[in-house]
Amino acid sequence: MRQRRALVATAVVLVLAAVAVVWALAVGLIGPGGREPDDGTPGAPEATPTAAPPTAVPPTAGPLTPAPPTTAPPTAAPPAVTVPVTPEARLAVAGDTGTGDKKIRATVDAMLAEASVQAPYDALVLLGDLIYDDGNASKVDDRITEPFAPVLDGGVELVPVLGNHDVRRGEGDEILAKLGRDRSWYVEEVGPVRVVALDSNRVDEERQTRWLEETLAADVAPGTWTVVALHHPPYSAGDHGSDLEVRRAWVPLFERFDVPLVLAGHDHDYQRSRPIDGVTYVVSGGAAKLRPAGWEDFTEVSTSTRHYLDLAVYDDRMVGRAVDQSGDVIDEFTVPGP
Repeated sequence: MRQRRALVATAVVLVLAAVAVVWALAVGLIGPGGREPDDGTPGAPEATPTAAPPTAVPPTAGPLTPAPPTTAPPTAAPPAVTVPVTPEARLAVAGDTGTGDKKIRATVDAMLAEASVQAPYDALVLLGDLIYDDGNASKVDDRITEPFAPVLDGGVELVPVLGNHDVRRGEGDEILAKLGRDRSWYVEEVGPVRVVALDSNRVDEERQTRWLEETLAADVAPGTWTVVALHHPPYSAGDHGSDLEVRRAWVPLFERFDVPLVLAGHDHDYQRSRPIDGVTYVVSGGAAKLRPAGWEDFTEVSTSTRHYLDLAVYDDRMVGRAVDQSGDVIDEFTVPGP
């Protein structure tokens, strides 16, 4: 009986010991690898792993970030630089220039200043009234060649037309002869530009009109520009106004043969028309003298300002800029290509 009780007691002790071990494992007093408990009781020998286990990613961690590239990302290309295009020809245009005084010399100074920073001029077009007041041919040097010498030096072509003041003494042909011209209507080629110079004092002469028609109808090289230069404007809002005889005789020819630009003087101001049946009309008669400017329904720009016209000719366009004596641009316009 005592032996049976001893066996029961032993069994109870073993059960309690097993329960104690299970409880210790549950609360972490004894690690699964046999680490020693906090109370200093020796544990089971620690097993030696054959390979390091993989490191677990914490459950709260996000996706792995890719490593940065080993080379710097490409930079944006620099903006394209616009290289100014040199014009194929460049003309200075001025009208009613024949005073010979400091006012016209100030306009010449403006031309020189502009030429020093832009392309040099190939031609100087003078739109009549070359010699005030009565066209005295003995004053050619005083009123034309000497004041404009700084511009003409270096081979710049002079393209003059006669104004009403130039023929008062009947010496218009003599004035032109001294300037190297043997007639008062002619064509001057300036690079790709065909400048058609007319004598609007003789608009009623049929032979000039026939010559104009034949000239405008003639075949020209591709890319040739035609610019007409005369004194009396067919369209003007200035003091003198439009010359209706010129309009009647020649404007139909300008329109028929697609002349893009007509330059005139006579009115002492600056004017630019809107395109009229494809033709732009510019009045540039304010190089020395001024009168009040006006306005008509065809007017785009009108100002009473001393100036000259800078005309740059490219293969696909002409760019005109009216420049005052201070070098400021008072108007700029573009005529599309031929």
